[in-house]
Amino acid sequence: MPTFQKLDPKDVQVGKGRLAAEQREPFIAALRAGNAGKIELQGDDRPQIVKRRLTEASRETNIRVRSSWEDKSQRVLLWKRIGK
Repeated sequence: MPTFQKLDPKDVQVGKGRLAAEQREPFIAALRAGNAGKIELQGDDRPQIVKRRLTEASRETNIRVRSSWEDKSQRVLLWKRIGK
């Protein structure tokens, strides 16, 4: 017979949500480590996905940031904290 355990829904990541959470971890670490930074895209990194992950990490940590691309090639994303 299986064993059941009650969990808080916010502590459970399933399906694509688990993978997305793992992919946000470096962004979260960068936001917590400093007040500004630069994200350099590598190889097949897609600019839209990198910017979205930064936005999601910002929401998750309640750290407000602004970001913009260093140039038109969208290979370097600059960000800085704003507000508190």
